Amino acid sequence: MSGKRDDYLLRAIEQLRLMVSAAVKLRDSGKLDQALLAIVSAQEKLFARPAPAFMGLGLDDQLRLLRIGESSDSAREKCLGYAAVLREAGLIYEARDKKDLAISAFQSALYVTLTVAAESKISADALAPLIAELLDRLPVEQLHSPVKELLDQIAVQG
Repeated sequence: MSGKRDDYLLRAIEQLRLMVSAAVKLRDSGKLDQALLAIVSAQEKLFARPAPAFMGLGLDDQLRLLRIGESSDSAREKCLGYAAVLREAGLIYEARDKKDLAISAFQSALYVTLTVAAESKISADALAPLIAELLDRLPVEQLHSPVKELLDQIAVQG
């Protein structure tokens, strides 16, 4: 039974990657409204529910929702998929000249990525380039306390 669940999850993660890739192509071709719709669709696929059921939740609650019934490896992949979706949303908002929304999306992507990194030393090392890229996109003075705490935690682990 676990094998079937793992196969399903792998297919779902691959489908998520394709959806994010489609959003990137739409963004690159200037179809920003369509790109945002693709992002919302990717989120709904990832959470397996309509957007209103998860968008009003805080990030910790969203991550808990993603992890329900998942193995630690599957949960990590889903969370990293979510970080990729949030990062792409930030890039789309940036292209739309919506700086505040872009910063919020990048900060959320960073929080999710740092949460995964804090849980696993291997993940922290592998995620260092993404963490650095997201930090470069964010004004240091606007980093939220939970993000700063996770950065400190990872620095201590490293």
